[in-house]
Amino acid sequence: MAERNNIEQKIKSFKQKNKTKNNEVKKNSFGFAYKISVDLIASVVVGCLIGLGLDSIFNSKPVFFLIFLFLGIAAGFWNMYRTILNLDK
Repeated sequence: MAERNNIEQKIKSFKQKNKTKNNEVKKNSFGFAYKISVDLIASVVVGCLIGLGLDSIFNSKPVFFLIFLFLGIAAGFWNMYRTILNLDK
């Protein structure tokens, strides 16, 4: 009878440890996805704002907007790439 109680306690402790590990992995995965999405969106928004500002200054409507839109997209993907590379370290 004592062995059975001991085994049940070990099973409960194992389940508890496993549960906390799964929660930590989910939190880390959510944080990682959030960081990547914020990096991508922020760089595109900043690129668009710079392009719109330069277009209004030089009165050349779509030119700078398109240039900085693509630069913002490229910067966002570059940040995403660097974040993924640093994940392994």
